[in-house]
Amino acid sequence: MSADDDPSPDVTEPPATDETGPIEPTLETESILLTYAAPFLGVVLIAVGIPLAIVGGYVVVQDGVGLCGEPTISATPADEYGGATATIEELPAQELSTAERQALEEAIDSPLQEGTIDGEGSNEEALLEGVIVEYEGERYYVQITSQNTCLEVEPLLFPIGGVAIFIGVLGVLTPPIYRKMAGFEERMQR
Repeated sequence: MSADDDPSPDVTEPPATDETGPIEPTLETESILLTYAAPFLGVVLIAVGIPLAIVGGYVVVQDGVGLCGEPTISATPADEYGGATATIEELPAQELSTAERQALEEAIDSPLQEGTIDGEGSNEEALLEGVIVEYEGERYYVQITSQNTCLEVEPLLFPIGGVAIFIGVLGVLTPPIYRKMAGFEERMQR
């Protein structure tokens, strides 16, 4: 066996490089950690951070934009249901709160037959089940169609999600950053 055939690597020889720096990290443990573990953890943090940031941001703006808070009712003329309304509870219009009465008037006048209860409602349980209300000589089947409840989570989720996304991006970018830094260090040593 000659000296040229020696399969052991020369430890004094610098690692293979290209124009951006070393092709591979110099130590095996650095290779596994920086090539696989850091980007994987970065992707996991990004995947967790996105929904946290979305939900946290939504909670902050939902009430101000009017996306929650006021339930919606529908008022359909009772004669459209025929005899099916005979078993439905009746609620006198005088027992409706002011906000419920205004929503009923809005629903009667609306082509979509819907109105928003903008204020305090006193008959929420009955309206959830659906009731017959006689109003100005006409009978209407009135029911809450959407409660529009506000989502209640901590608004702190928004910055937590943002930080998780930022750290995740850094984790994903660790291998190319490390290669550039290792190449710079090798150039400085020469």
